[in-house]
Amino acid sequence: MKFLLATFAFLTILGLGLAQESPRPANAGMSVADVQDMVKAGLSEDLVIAALRKENKKFDLGVQDMLDLKKAGISDNIIKVMLNPAAAVTPPAPASSGGVVGIRAARPSGATPDAGVSEAAIEANVNNPEAPHDSGIYILSGDKMTELERAAPQGTKTGMLGHVLTYGIVKGKTKAVLPGPRASIRVSDLRPTFYFYFEDKSAALGKTGFGAQTVSNPNQFSLLKLEQKKDSREAVVGTIGFASYSSGNESKEQIAFKSDKIHPGVYRVIPTVNMEPGEYCFISASASGAAGATDIFDFSINPNQ
Repeated sequence: MKFLLATFAFLTILGLGLAQESPRPANAGMSVADVQDMVKAGLSEDLVIAALRKENKKFDLGVQDMLDLKKAGISDNIIKVMLNPAAAVTPPAPASSGGVVGIRAARPSGATPDAGVSEAAIEANVNNPEAPHDSGIYILSGDKMTELERAAPQGTKTGMLGHVLTYGIVKGKTKAVLPGPRASIRVSDLRPTFYFYFEDKSAALGKTGFGAQTVSNPNQFSLLKLEQKKDSREAVVGTIGFASYSSGNESKEQIAFKSDKIHPGVYRVIPTVNMEPGEYCFISASASGAAGATDIFDFSINPNQ
């Protein structure tokens, strides 16, 4: 009898343990974590709400739960539908196009966030390379993404003395001059990863985010090491030879990189070699050699920061 009781107790405990360790049933329904994952992945508010309405499940959310969801980037509309799948949501304010009321401005495709993605969701995913970002060049250092700022060149200067004295044998160099000895954005990685987010899938990464109107992929940029001066940094953007002029950069200043398209309008760029500590920039091909070059994005490599 004691043996039977012991066996029954053992089987009961074993059964409870298996029940606790069993995976979540397939029909358990959507969880709060599922909603957060969908928003984190960059799904639009409309898609998340559609999934919640299809689930037709009321979440038991307390005040602290709602505060935590808000901090995680979940919009008010999504939280309302979590509380009540039939709740009415507030549509996004229509944007005008060219000042014409009632006509919504076209949203560019590609990397730019969709109209339904809330600002809170965008902010919550600012360091996630897979999430949509506004057009621009971003540098990933550790787990932080930082958008490179457009440098404001002081202008250009051309070294013509040697060119003139040697009757054109020595090339004259045209240089873009950036103010300040160092860039404001500094990272410690010797081979950082960059992400290019293009505003349109098939048009320029630059209609509004960049000055150059023909830029459409990272291969139209050069990654350069800048010559550091006391109060400025310089990059060669053109050379004058005997009876000739060419725009572009000197090969010894260029850093080779590999570009991979990971999504429509989104490219990952990684230098092929480690970069020495110093000052660098991306400069668009269309801006190279232009007196008023504006598409220059600077940064520093400083492993000791």
